[in-house]
Amino acid sequence: MTFLSAITTTITIIGGILGLLATINDNPALFSKFMKFFSNKVTLVIDEYTLEDDERVKNEVYKAVEIYLCNKLSPQKCKVKASKTEKEKNSFKVTLEHNEKVKDVYNGHKFKWIWLEFKCLHHPDNLNSIHRSEMKSFNLIYRKKDYQYVFDTYLPHILNEAKYQKHI
Repeated sequence: MTFLSAITTTITIIGGILGLLATINDNPALFSKFMKFFSNKVTLVIDEYTLEDDERVKNEVYKAVEIYLCNKLSPQKCKVKASKTEKEKNSFKVTLEHNEKVKDVYNGHKFKWIWLEFKCLHHPDNLNSIHRSEMKSFNLIYRKKDYQYVFDTYLPHILNEAKYQKHI
């Protein structure tokens, strides 16, 4: 009899877990929270602009990452864009296409970058005019245990590389 009780209990528990997983899978927000709870990854968002004294100011870290990643791009691995202005006499500017991912390994630590761009049109109080706004950011995904390394070593390295590239 105890053997049958054990099997019944096991089947009940497995059924409950499968029901929970089905519920989580059907609810994207709940699924996202569930995955974050068990994930060992962290995402650091680096916006193009930051607020300083209620004013939008260009984020130096964003610009440094942009320069750094442009040197890491490989057309075989990701989708890139090329542009050129009159100021840029003999060179092309190569950048990531939005939502593209770039993997980077620095001193044995693995990082994944994603460039995100959101564009939207909105009506202010005056319905006769339309304003276009856009937000750009880089998402840096790394292991939780590398948190301190990112701020003490990796981001300073990127800032130094970008400064070096500006002087060439």
